[in-house]
Amino acid sequence: MSDYNAMSLIELKQAAKGKGIKMYYVMKRNELARLLSMNELPEEVRLQKKTIRQLREEAKSRNIQGVWKYTRAELMELLYPSKKTSADEDQKDHSNTYEHDDPEDHNTQ
Repeated sequence: MSDYNAMSLIELKQAAKGKGIKMYYVMKRNELARLLSMNELPEEVRLQKKTIRQLREEAKSRNIQGVWKYTRAELMELLYPSKKTSADEDQKDHSNTYEHDDPEDHNTQ
């Protein structure tokens, strides 16, 4: 087992990519080293790795009808209601990118 604390950031990112950790490129060095040193990744990290195809198959196996009409985020909510992944939160945040306060609506006097 490598000493992840001694690895450079580039080496950590390459190792994370090889291990299938999503969003590794925006993680801090300490977080990458912590995740890579674990024997088993936390559930929220494992859930991020699931493709929409895998989620649809899982939904079918749980007898959820109409799996094709759901987005990845909706399937995640159906299958894992208490689990929110950072990728889902990022997508939610991104969907509100163009919503902001109009500066003219504020009284600046």
